[in-house]
Amino acid sequence: MLSQPFKYTPSRSTDFEIGLTESVVHILGTIVEHPRCRQYVLEVPRNTATVGQNNPTLFTALVNMLMSDDKNVVMNSAGTIANIAESPEGRLWILQQAAFDDALPILGVLTVDPHQWAASNAALVIARLTLSQEGIVKILSHERCSFVLTNLCVSLCGHNPGSSMNSAFAVGRLLEREDARSKLLAMKNFKNTMTALTKMLYNKESGPRKNACFAFSCLANSKEGHSRLLGNVNSELILDQLVRLITDPDDETAWFAAVTLRAVSSQKEGVFRLRDHKSVFSVLKKLCKETGGVKLKSDLLKEVKLTVEILGKLPKLAPPILTSIDEFSVSARWDGVIATPGSRTSYQLFQGCTCVYQGSKTSVKVSNLRPFTSYVFRIRATNSSDEGPYSGPALITTNEGVPGPPAEVSSDGKPIHNAVKIMWSRPPSPNGTLTGYNIYANGERVAVVGIDKFSYTIKDQPHSKSLVIQIAATTKAGEGEKSSPITCSTLNLSDYPPKKPILSTSGGSNEINVSWIDPPKQLGLIDHYELVMNGEVVYTGKDQGFRVSNLEPLKEYTFNIRVVTAEGYVVESEPAKKRAGSKVVSSKEGMEDEDSDLTDAQEFRSLSPDIAKSLSEDREIIKPKKKKKSRFV
Repeated sequence: MLSQPFKYTPSRSTDFEIGLTESVVHILGTIVEHPRCRQYVLEVPRNTATVGQNNPTLFTALVNMLMSDDKNVVMNSAGTIANIAESPEGRLWILQQAAFDDALPILGVLTVDPHQWAASNAALVIARLTLSQEGIVKILSHERCSFVLTNLCVSLCGHNPGSSMNSAFAVGRLLEREDARSKLLAMKNFKNTMTALTKMLYNKESGPRKNACFAFSCLANSKEGHSRLLGNVNSELILDQLVRLITDPDDETAWFAAVTLRAVSSQKEGVFRLRDHKSVFSVLKKLCKETGGVKLKSDLLKEVKLTVEILGKLPKLAPPILTSIDEFSVSARWDGVIATPGSRTSYQLFQGCTCVYQGSKTSVKVSNLRPFTSYVFRIRATNSSDEGPYSGPALITTNEGVPGPPAEVSSDGKPIHNAVKIMWSRPPSPNGTLTGYNIYANGERVAVVGIDKFSYTIKDQPHSKSLVIQIAATTKAGEGEKSSPITCSTLNLSDYPPKKPILSTSGGSNEINVSWIDPPKQLGLIDHYELVMNGEVVYTGKDQGFRVSNLEPLKEYTFNIRVVTAEGYVVESEPAKKRAGSKVVSSKEGMEDEDSDLTDAQEFRSLSPDIAKSLSEDREIIKPKKKKKSRFV
């Protein structure tokens, strides 16, 4: 995958005073190609160094030679370092050298050097250092990291086939690591890097094609890199060539082409793109069937089949089987699908348009549902690269629950004589089929009514009785929540009293004239009046005046007026008191007596003309000459 370091064989010996010469570094580079010799050379500085002596290490000498004006010396020095970096021990030895921090930016500069082989060898050193995670960490943590990465990408885009191929491998290795990938994708010239990799895919040589496939496979394995690949202007060219390279004579090139296509199919966008491509899916299926005389090696064929299975659409599942558990939950189960090797199949259960479960299980309990409510469920299979079609709908209705509280509970508003009338409407959340309503007064159930009733009168209550009313609806599941309490009261008759009767004695000492008017506050249609004297009813009728006779002189009498409505309500006035006169006179004399009580005369004159006229007549019960209209209190 990586090129071998190019070595220049000098035509003549070169004089030197100190250090390694061009010839020596050429020989050293040849020696370290052999593993045993390389191990010995790596131990030389440790074995020959003298404590306290200024003894530069081998690596320091090689780094100094990278800066030589003689490009052949630079080429051989970089080639020697590349040979040392071929083994894990050699890479670790280089990374532990104090001069490494100086060497890395120099190697970065040399990757774009005009000297073809010096640039190729420098890029090879960096590529081999990225074979270890320690090497990648060293590069990323270096203060000149951005400079080195930029030059790698420039080298990849250049016309030097050796340095561009080695840089492509290094870039691929860096793309496998998240922190390095973030740095590379953030570079302004990374788009040019992808263009250069696309050109390398079409290179006639297998080495560049192989490294380009490797770099693209590393790029496609990450979500952001995957998006960059499919969003690139050359993405169709890339996919076209990748499917061709699966049959490349070079096994590694074919392998990395297949791996790249599988990496593209690892995410949903890639699956849809490959399915829609003019040739990828069809060519891969033909390769799996080994038609057309093309027979793939077993490991390559396995990789291709895996991609074909991923690209195959997930099946449509049967509707889930639903079972009601209680009024708030149901269970759902379904048949799973055979998972594609290397791909984890999961399932999405939808309640309407909402996904209520996603996972690998094939059964689940769905909670937080509403009682006695119908729901529609669908299921579909998914994996990291595809979403299957929705199943057909499955319907279920949850069990009945107790209902919510009835709404709009209120009283009639107008107090009733000995009862309270209440009204309500259906619960907003019946949670089942309603069976009736329970009515509570002061915490005790006083009535049960059917579902077609939305009012009820609580009777046989005393006057001015205060009741706290609540109503609860019922279903087969039981009684639901009670409504918010409201307070109602029966009629308070003390709020509708008639005025005191008006009393006078102008008629004589054994008589008292009594008159009254309609109550100022209405209670209902007046049926009749009752005049009560000293606790006994002495008059019942519709008139508003009455003369009480045969009284004892100077005796005090107490009078009350009762107003009886058509509905049977009785309202009584406050008492009025009056003494009878001191002498007995005839009715006519009484009317003409100028010595009558002044107060009585004033009260008499304050009456309406009709009442006064009636009271002036000498009869015990005053009846109207014509029937008057009923009055309202």
